[in-house]
Amino acid sequence: MLRCRNVHPTPETRYLIDMVQVVEAFRASDDFDRELVGIYHSHPRTQAYPSPTDRAEAQWPLAAYVLASLRSDEPELFAYRIRDGAVLEIPIVEP
Repeated sequence: MLRCRNVHPTPETRYLIDMVQVVEAFRASDDFDRELVGIYHSHPRTQAYPSPTDRAEAQWPLAAYVLASLRSDEPELFAYRIRDGAVLEIPIVEP
């Protein structure tokens, strides 16, 4: 897992992955036979569902987009595939 910086000018309400870190992660994946399988972020005040911005900015259609909502005492966690703006919920399996 690689935790990337949020470089958006208003990080309280938006996120923008630091592309320098993403490029470095992809370069490192060549050395360790890794691939991008998921991207996660939180929605502190709203539901754990891809916002219109999330859908518009999704760049990796094969990755799982995992969203955590912190709007209640018990966090909500869901995963989705986002392709061409369409959202498909995918299961999260516990061991």
